[in-house]
Amino acid sequence: MESRAVPDDHMHRALIACGDLIEEMYVRLLVDRRRVKELACATTHFEHIKEIAPFEAALHRRDHPHSLQRPDAPHQWVESIAHFIVNPELDLASRRQKNSGKKPAAKPVGRVAAFTATKYATSHLYTLDLRSHSMTHLTVSDQVERNKEHDMRALKRQDIQALRQGAAKGRKVLYIWDRAGIDFRQWYKWKENSIYFLSREKENMKLQVLGVHPFDRAAPMNRGVIADELIGTRVGVTLRRVTYQDPESGTVYIYLTNLPVSVPPGLVALLYKSRWDVEKVFDEFKNKLGETKSWASTPNVKTCQARLLCLTHNLMTLMEEQIFRQTGIRNEAEIQRKTKTLAKRDECTKGKGRSGLTVLQQGIQRLTQRSVKFIR
Repeated sequence: MESRAVPDDHMHRALIACGDLIEEMYVRLLVDRRRVKELACATTHFEHIKEIAPFEAALHRRDHPHSLQRPDAPHQWVESIAHFIVNPELDLASRRQKNSGKKPAAKPVGRVAAFTATKYATSHLYTLDLRSHSMTHLTVSDQVERNKEHDMRALKRQDIQALRQGAAKGRKVLYIWDRAGIDFRQWYKWKENSIYFLSREKENMKLQVLGVHPFDRAAPMNRGVIADELIGTRVGVTLRRVTYQDPESGTVYIYLTNLPVSVPPGLVALLYKSRWDVEKVFDEFKNKLGETKSWASTPNVKTCQARLLCLTHNLMTLMEEQIFRQTGIRNEAEIQRKTKTLAKRDECTKGKGRSGLTVLQQGIQRLTQRSVKFIR
């Protein structure tokens, strides 16, 4: 619609209404930055406040060509304000930086990032019981002062009862974590409450060998184990270091744990390999259950979503076991496929001049995901 088709008094009232709206939004932005997403002018960065301020100031300057005090204010002024309100994703600050040839400003972090519309991935800590294959939600990451909370910091926020997860007194609890779960001092403290850890060695670690643990090299479960050593760390904590060569790929893995020597080193290597089960459960959450995004931004809602996902996984696991016990029906197609794959892997390993898969690799096999037909 052209400007001449709009009477001056109607245009003047429209401009005043837009000016009041801009001024109200600008004040709300300064007073309560937490509600940026609720505003019609929600922007990507807080630099856009600088774009709203000149609008609000121009509304009260009589000498400004776009002032509301001028009855002949152009209709393009209304269109520009309306376009800014209807298109909140319009990045005016980035456009100005692009035209000036300067590099875009760094993304805000910490508390400032929590107030902007910038989204960061939500981090949850789950535990998967290797005995029952039940899933438990430990906690959601604290993103108030940071974009992503470190795993060990989140674990330290948990009390002993939460980490033991209802285990009977005197029963040992083992956590199998990736390299993000390494904190030798904290491992030593948790060991006093029968909480043990197993992880992989980092490349930049400097550890001192204090001794060698003897083990039965002829035992089938220890096949592939190169060494089982007692090592010392800089913080004065002694650990076990198990060096293992995968008979299938020939890759050498180095594991760190505070488990007692009574646990065979071959079993230590197999336990860490079982950690991959939790990754398969995450894949089931995303690809088969369709849970790829958080339902909301508050920690309580994120926690409820995670617990409902764990409940769904546990109910499906129980239902699958119950159906098999009552009717004998199970996923035969997947079991046959897994058996053929295992036989092919063993044959391929022997073809490379190795001794084939170990007894534990062949014997301990479990379906880690439910089929799409079962979920439907």
